[in-house]
Amino acid sequence: MDGVGIKVVGIGTVGNDILNKMMKKEIAEVEFVGIDANQGNLDKLNVGSKILVSEDLSEKVKSAFKNTNLVFILTEMSEKKNNEIACIVSEVAKTMGILTVVVVATSINSNGVTEEIKKLEEVSDTAIVLPLKKLVEADSSATFDKLFEKRDEIFIKNIEFITNLIKKQGIVNLDFDDVKIMLGNSGEGVMVFGKGEGQDKVKLATEQIINSPFIKNLPKARKILLSITAGADIGLTDLQEVTMIINEKFGADQINILWGYIMDVELEDKIEVEMLITDLKELL
Repeated sequence: MDGVGIKVVGIGTVGNDILNKMMKKEIAEVEFVGIDANQGNLDKLNVGSKILVSEDLSEKVKSAFKNTNLVFILTEMSEKKNNEIACIVSEVAKTMGILTVVVVATSINSNGVTEEIKKLEEVSDTAIVLPLKKLVEADSSATFDKLFEKRDEIFIKNIEFITNLIKKQGIVNLDFDDVKIMLGNSGEGVMVFGKGEGQDKVKLATEQIINSPFIKNLPKARKILLSITAGADIGLTDLQEVTMIINEKFGADQINILWGYIMDVELEDKIEVEMLITDLKELL
């Protein structure tokens, strides 16, 4: 599907700070929208489309979302106001028939799926959850600055992962319709990454994914979306091995796995694997 309209929406301080960082990266054919209840925060935002929260927020969002097929909504759970705004924006997008993906960071003290996450899930197609508590567990010595830098990096990788599958020409291609199947009405989701180099590159990359703190004790999944990027030297057996290992570890009885392969000549003897698991009953 050509001409897919993609918008990335930042909500509140965290969401809009991430937008500013994304503006400096080359993310193919996406538009940015900043939403905040504070005009001063919007004034610091270097994006073309800005919405000040007011009583007519829904109408403003509808206008901004014209000719849009996919919306990413970036937010975090530390401020109740941001949660309310995210729910309004998400509900408007989904009502318009737009594939609606919320990328949300939970607080450091949060345990499991909160009521706020459940509300976002109800008004979106997929809520990709980033538990900050898991980041702390992975590196307990990290400073707050490093923790938040890592959070922002993961937010951006989520967007790049999905948009690249849609927009970039690969050897094994996925398109917007494929992504819609995997993300439409899919509840909670979680994304993890792995990379490897040398003779055991597939093993190294998949082990990083399997051992990620974000998917520890994760229930079996019904949908898995994979993006594999590697050099021209990658073999078909390597690609098959990636999907086989992932299926054995995470797949339910009725699993739907879709994967794409993008060749990058700079990744000779290297592989990068990105995985989004959706349609989970519960994120642990």
